[in-house]
Amino acid sequence: MTHADLDVPAVVSGPETTAGTAHALVLAPVTPRWDEGAFFAPVTRVLTDAGLRVTVVDTLSVWDEEIDSWDRFVTRWQALLAQYGPIDLLCGNALGGAIAQALLPDVAPTTAALLVSGPARADALLAARLTEIADLAAGGRSDLALALLHRRVQPYGHSPAPDSDPSAPHDPRAGRRLAAGMRMLRGIDMTEAVRAHPGPLLQIVGGQSQLVTQRHTAAAPHHRVHVVPGAGMRPHFERTAEVSALVDTFLREKGLT
Repeated sequence: MTHADLDVPAVVSGPETTAGTAHALVLAPVTPRWDEGAFFAPVTRVLTDAGLRVTVVDTLSVWDEEIDSWDRFVTRWQALLAQYGPIDLLCGNALGGAIAQALLPDVAPTTAALLVSGPARADALLAARLTEIADLAAGGRSDLALALLHRRVQPYGHSPAPDSDPSAPHDPRAGRRLAAGMRMLRGIDMTEAVRAHPGPLLQIVGGQSQLVTQRHTAAAPHHRVHVVPGAGMRPHFERTAEVSALVDTFLREKGLT
């Protein structure tokens, strides 16, 4: 398989491409199946309301059994990046945020980056929690893996509502996606690439996250890491107004509106 053979599911929203219309590429987190961009909906609304054209892609859709390491996964995305045309804003959530940071050396120096709970590096605790989810998924228990992931994305001390836990029978394809995505994130370190990026960068993480926290981020002095108090892995849903205001201000300050 070559990168030209890959069909990457994508959702495009916002104004038609015209001169002066900024383009945002959004990379998805690990999901058991493609959710048509629902994972980033609150932020996508801010981007489109600001006049950006937004392309949201399924990051894991390019994965297959030939991809046995993080470096090979990044290499495949590097080969695909040009097909999206000029990118003014590179966005990512969780796994997508990690890939976005790995791709910073491959975009124009002025490209802005917007990351939500996107790790630049993994420590032993994060690796252990990702491994726990991955091992359940790879062992034929995607149902338990999803339930554990659902608990881990909540803020510390918060339990999911009883009717919000995504209980479902084991799905082999979902299990493969979960296991691959979680395992690839273990041991990553994009610190050097992130700090070397001359463009603007905003990283948003939850102050009560059980997975990606401030210690998993990297930033140069001209970048910004914002910690949302009380939030877990999904601050854009848990504190939508705060995160939306942050993103809107970032776009305006960086001349993307």
